[in-house]
Amino acid sequence: MAKNVGNEDIFGGMFHNYKDKTVQTELEKQTDTVQKVSRKRLHSFKGHPFRVIEDEQMVQLADSIKQYGIQEPLLLRPLKENPEEYEIISGHRRNHAAGIAGLEEVPAYIRELDDDTATVLMVDANNKREVLLPSEKAWAYRMKADALRHQGKRNDLQQNEEDLGMKAVGKKNRDSVRTVQRYIRLTYLSQELLQLVDEEKLTITIAYTISFLNCDIQNYIVSYYQEKHILPDNSQAEAMQAEQERGMLDTAAVERIMSKHLKEKKPARANVTLKESRLRQYFPENMSSKEMEDIIIELLEKYAKNQ
Repeated sequence: MAKNVGNEDIFGGMFHNYKDKTVQTELEKQTDTVQKVSRKRLHSFKGHPFRVIEDEQMVQLADSIKQYGIQEPLLLRPLKENPEEYEIISGHRRNHAAGIAGLEEVPAYIRELDDDTATVLMVDANNKREVLLPSEKAWAYRMKADALRHQGKRNDLQQNEEDLGMKAVGKKNRDSVRTVQRYIRLTYLSQELLQLVDEEKLTITIAYTISFLNCDIQNYIVSYYQEKHILPDNSQAEAMQAEQERGMLDTAAVERIMSKHLKEKKPARANVTLKESRLRQYFPENMSSKEMEDIIIELLEKYAKNQ
């Protein structure tokens, strides 16, 4: 059974020095002047966890930009190593769509932001999207949690400060502390397993348990799936976790657990119902139901012999 863990297990105590800090205070000190910036001078946010893909929505956004321009300016900050170039905090999709629309420049706010404030803003801006993959949400929550931890300055915090930090991470998406914990644990999965979560082949609940298994076992689970097209169910994942806690988990144990719990699934039996009212049109009116049945069986037997 998956163990109950606290924030210390999940983040290594990253909220132990959490301090509630509003990034808006930082922004209010700076001007809101919109500037035109060459797209050639723009760079994606380092570790940006959100997809920028050319789907139907991107095409629609590009068409809108071509017709009306960019209605919401991007948010940028100067690169530390080259202040003449900029890192995108908010607006990766708008920038990409602007390229499709043929724009060479984009409107933007340029602000001096520290790494942690920039990370929180980047995550909050993208979390407004209607559809997020589990992997996107997981890495976004982890990045924001890490940034909030770095912003902590005090050492006189009470026991419940960690939960306050967790609530701050999931606030924009109205996710509970427990939900935030589970998403962040997904970042401890191998890339292949996290992809299976995105593809809805592995549930978040099972993936959460597997995330506590060591890398070698995770890789073996992927190999097992690639060979047999079978992934652990909840009881199997919990059995593996229990074996690991006893120091007994290896590839042989995984094979044993998977084999022990696997049950051959019998194909579902097809139920076919033939209504007499529909069959009557093919038989004389005075023919009994028994005679009709005998003829149908005879015809089916002839059909089966010819197959």
